[in-house]
Amino acid sequence: MNERPVVILTAMDLEYRAVRKHLAGLRTHHHRAGTLFEVGHLTDGDCQVVLGLVGKGNPPAAVLAERAISEFDPLALLFVGVAGALWPQVGLGDVVVATHVYAYHGGTSEDDGFKARPRVWEISHEAAQVAHHLDRSGAWTRRLPDGEPLRLSWRP
Repeated sequence: MNERPVVILTAMDLEYRAVRKHLAGLRTHHHRAGTLFEVGHLTDGDCQVVLGLVGKGNPPAAVLAERAISEFDPLALLFVGVAGALWPQVGLGDVVVATHVYAYHGGTSEDDGFKARPRVWEISHEAAQVAHHLDRSGAWTRRLPDGEPLRLSWRP
């Protein structure tokens, strides 16, 4: 088992429970700021997982993601959700890999109006390579029920 865990964050209890049912040996981890994480491992024992509920919205997700990163130094951090606000062709159970993350809401207010200051972060080369490999091999579907018509989608 890798010593560094994978952190999985969800916005809703529905998503949290869907991930939690694949974990065993769960114990509660109390962060000093009050956040409760559950730490366990995949049921087949090959990966330690930290599970956290961030709630709705970008600001709480950003704060709790940073909190999880500094607390656990994870190998990877995943956000698991239903992606309901994305495109109609993205179905429940599909995996969406973001190649870029945009902070479009940043800016400053001036006398003559709002001045946008968007920022963007790109996915690392290694993460993109792993995601493409998993998409090609189909190995990411091994824990899914048979016959599920799932896709791995790329979104800039």
